[in-house]
Amino acid sequence: MKKITVFTPTYNRAYTLSKCYKSLKQQTCKDFVWLIIDDGSTDNTQELVEEWITENEIEIQYHYQKNQGM
Repeated sequence: MKKITVFTPTYNRAYTLSKCYKSLKQQTCKDFVWLIIDDGSTDNTQELVEEWITENEIEIQYHYQKNQGM
């Protein structure tokens, strides 16, 4: 079990998630899980995150849900 969860809610922010992913990969302590909750993105967020998961450089949990609105 990881000690830290980095929680990132997202909606059509693939371009910003890339910056976050790069930063998380550079951390010296890898004892964390990156939890991404996608609120129905219509950009390439899902494909991008699935690619990162297959790279297996950090632990990523990705959950997609239908858009809940405000």
